[in-house]
Amino acid sequence: MAAALPTGRQGRMLALGLLVLAAIVVWLGVAAPLMDLYDAQTAKLAQRLALADRMAALAAEVPDLKTRAAAVPANNGTATFEGATDALAGATLQSQLQSLAATAGATLSSMETLTAEQSGPYRRIGVKLSISAPLPVLAQLLAQIDQARPPMLVDDLQIHGSPIVLPGIAASALDVGFTVYGFRSGSAP
Repeated sequence: MAAALPTGRQGRMLALGLLVLAAIVVWLGVAAPLMDLYDAQTAKLAQRLALADRMAALAAEVPDLKTRAAAVPANNGTATFEGATDALAGATLQSQLQSLAATAGATLSSMETLTAEQSGPYRRIGVKLSISAPLPVLAQLLAQIDQARPPMLVDDLQIHGSPIVLPGIAASALDVGFTVYGFRSGSAP
């Protein structure tokens, strides 16, 4: 068998070729996957270190934020709805929305009080409304809600119908549904 192997220059070239082939197999089978794994782990470590730095910076801000929150004056009643319970504050919100809708000229189709939720030191109260109104009336109502005191937030606005007004044709009513939120001081009973 050894006599069948090439010798001389041809034998050296074959040995060199086999060595290069073995090196390529080792590189592709072992070294390259290990280097890819190392790079992936390095990237993951860098990401976790950045997250840890960010979290440490946020944690360092907590005492300052607590001090600033304690320095805020107590609620003077202009930022929240009054009421000893969520139901009373929700009723106040409903009556204010009814008067705003009447002032704007919108027709209330339905009004539903939502379950109050704790949000920090406040209770978030909400009312889901369905109204029918032309686009200018809707715009006026939303502007009044935006300027109302105590402040109210509009969420989940859905408008159905055609807001296009053609010359000589009265504006068609839009069917509009949205949720209005307000806040009251205190925690759940």
